Amino acid sequence: MSSPWASATDSVSGSGSKKHGNLDDMLMRLVIDDDEIDDLVFEDEEDIHKLSIGYRRESLIRNLVEKKVGNASDLQDTATSPVKDKDVDLLASDNNSTGAKRGLDFNHEKDDHVQLPLGGLLTTPRALPTPATAPTSPRRGGGGRRAGTGGGGCGGGGGVDDAALCDDLLQEVFGLLPRAAAPSVSLVSRRWLALLRASTSRLTLRLPPASNTGASPSAALADLLSRYPYLSALAVVSAAAHDADLVLLAVAASPSATRLTALRFSLGSPVSPATLSAVSLTFSGLTSLHLTAISPLSFRWLACLPCLKSFALVNSASPAVDSTSSTTSSDPYAEAEAVAPLPLERLSLCGIRSGHRGLGWLWQRCGSLRWLQLRACDSIGDGPASTAFPECLDGLLELELRACRSVADRVLLLAADRCHALTSLLVYDGGSREALLHFMHQRAAALHTLDLRLPLDLHNDHLLAIGADHNGHHSQGSLAVLRLQSCVLITGDGLRSLALTAIGAGIQEVALVSCDVLEREPGLLTFLSQSMRQLRRLDLSYNETLKDKEIGAMLSSCRNLIDIRFRGCRCLTGESLVSLLRHCGRSVEVLDISRCPGIKGPSVEFFALRATRLNHLIIEESSASEELKAIAQAKGIKLGPLPCEGSF
Repeated sequence: MSSPWASATDSVSGSGSKKHGNLDDMLMRLVIDDDEIDDLVFEDEEDIHKLSIGYRRESLIRNLVEKKVGNASDLQDTATSPVKDKDVDLLASDNNSTGAKRGLDFNHEKDDHVQLPLGGLLTTPRALPTPATAPTSPRRGGGGRRAGTGGGGCGGGGGVDDAALCDDLLQEVFGLLPRAAAPSVSLVSRRWLALLRASTSRLTLRLPPASNTGASPSAALADLLSRYPYLSALAVVSAAAHDADLVLLAVAASPSATRLTALRFSLGSPVSPATLSAVSLTFSGLTSLHLTAISPLSFRWLACLPCLKSFALVNSASPAVDSTSSTTSSDPYAEAEAVAPLPLERLSLCGIRSGHRGLGWLWQRCGSLRWLQLRACDSIGDGPASTAFPECLDGLLELELRACRSVADRVLLLAADRCHALTSLLVYDGGSREALLHFMHQRAAALHTLDLRLPLDLHNDHLLAIGADHNGHHSQGSLAVLRLQSCVLITGDGLRSLALTAIGAGIQEVALVSCDVLEREPGLLTFLSQSMRQLRRLDLSYNETLKDKEIGAMLSSCRNLIDIRFRGCRCLTGESLVSLLRHCGRSVEVLDISRCPGIKGPSVEFFALRATRLNHLIIEESSASEELKAIAQAKGIKLGPLPCEGSF
């Protein structure tokens, strides 16, 4: 079957496949990622065939316009005033039909997050600019130039509808359409295709494996990117091994390269520091950068990116020593160069091994860090790098350690002594009891968020240390978010003791995910809800034995919940939704009942109809009935998972 991309491109441009030869073959193999892309998505040839039998021109225009501003005939005397900066406006709205930062989310948790199904997230129309008088066509269907032959003003179309729809209004309409409508829009005319591309500010491209002919996708990629001159965020992703240097140079040669503020470059092969240095001038406007691998490991090119605030490295390359950045223990910084601080505020490193060098140069220049994430790291740098690491901790506000058992203890001890402003700590799958307890005694007083997944390392004494009054620091209580996952060694006594303290009374969000203490001690949830009077958000996901009776008793004394998650609670039924509606029906805004087979459709529909403030219902697309979709559309309720959060 021919490629939908090729069919759509040829249908619009009228160019034959022989004109470009192998270049068209390369374009046909480029796959646009349907799960992450925020613009052009070609589902299959069925959409294109539907267009060929009449879904074009006047009917499409009228449907689009009536969704936006009412009757199309009302637009013959009005149009919108020009938008001065389309890219800024579109980036701020983030294309409306999708979630914020989707497709460039560098902190995406694939195991826990389900992508939003097409059409699952309803859009909210943006306010139009003040209308101004627009010219009208002197003839119906004949005045003006033919659509697609040029003209960006209100009178550049080929009929009365095109005359009434100026470029700015069409781009407003495009921003309200679901992603699946992009192929249909692109096939209407050359003008619409050009406007759609000009409206695209975020793009994700997934490169296929290299062909048997050995042709590089860099030429095809460069040709494709030349059609999107106003990109501000770009992701190039491939699991196959390509020449990463050539692909990065192709991206740097694109017309939108100097406009990019966010770049995700995730290929199956590492990029060289020399290439990064060569393209750094072109990418000088980047504020966010994600790379899969650098070989040899070196960070000196970061000094050439003066605006970079967020940097993530998933170092999947084999351990290698960077001779240009390695140092000796006797002279950590032998070169007589000035230590100019980097503007980095967010840093994520994954896969750092004991054989990696060059980290000392980075740590010494990261004094402005506010957020640090280490993932699957066995080391923070050998020799001089280990002594330079504490220098980046002084101003840290958030610290995340994920699967870093080899270095977690040392980092926690350093953070306890140096991170005086730390407000958030996340530790998953790594860390000793003693180091964590020392940190709790030193820094728990100032924490706002504590997120722990430590099946064998978290004990009751850690919870007691959180609620302990150290020199009166806890008199007001500062901890607002407590998330515990798979913490099998804690008991109800530890949670009760914390709930009775001033810290516990001020907690606003609690997550007890897959915590069997709820099964071992019935009534614990009710006690916690009675003690934590400020509780607003509750996550009880993956407690498979949780019963409706427990939920009902808890909700009777917890009437201010705005966000509650029952994901994976397989024993719950519609009775839990009845209890939730009775006690929190006027407050709850977000409800997660995905993977709850006991909660049937009629109960969900009744809850969605009666809950007065519900705005997001997280449920599988296969479980959403047509009646539920109609209720959601009428009340403006979003169906599907929440958008990804975070900058990485």
